[in-house]
Amino acid sequence: GGASAVPELLAAALPPGTVRTGVRAVTASTTAVATAEHGEIACRSVLVATGARAAADLLPGLRLPSFHPVTVLHHTADRSPLREPALVLTAGDRGPVAHTAVASEVDPSRTPPGRVLITSTVLGPAAGLPTAELDRAARAQLAAVYGTSTVGWDLLAARHDPYAVPAMPAPHDLRRPVRLLSGLYVCGDHRDSSTVQGALASGRRAARAILHDLGALPAEPS
Repeated sequence: GGASAVPELLAAALPPGTVRTGVRAVTASTTAVATAEHGEIACRSVLVATGARAAADLLPGLRLPSFHPVTVLHHTADRSPLREPALVLTAGDRGPVAHTAVASEVDPSRTPPGRVLITSTVLGPAAGLPTAELDRAARAQLAAVYGTSTVGWDLLAARHDPYAVPAMPAPHDLRRPVRLLSGLYVCGDHRDSSTVQGALASGRRAARAILHDLGALPAEPS
């Protein structure tokens, strides 16, 4: 479940052995990918479908954007504070959490035995607070949001990513080029809007560019 469902669905439609995992690429060109452990893999086209920092490492000269940090807090509790699979936006509520959800109401398989799982997302400067301080502030806010005590909640994990969201300062180009050269392409949320939808949209643009350059698809009308 979760975000992994999309790549799993795509991989399931491919012939067995097509997808190789655990292979670290070190350089990419129009005709080959050099890997750390498996030598060079020749190809007709290369698409770098990664986050902005990994793409910049593989493609020297690619502009690296600034980033917004994100911290995700995972709490467990004895009972669900909200018995529906809803995303709760906390705008107007004082505290560091931007949105929260009872993840176990969405996907019970992700729940620790005998517990429920509450997942809350912290954006901006508050995401950089020490974990203990952030947890205290988040608990106070979540108690108000859900209308319940958070005293019995346990902090299962706090996941911090300082490079989670590419910044989009105005004016922001929502259709940054995905074709770097004929045979070399890049996609990700850093080529479109800084969202999952942006990553998917840029991937579609890159796929169409590859098919067009290989002669398998006419160009889209401008």
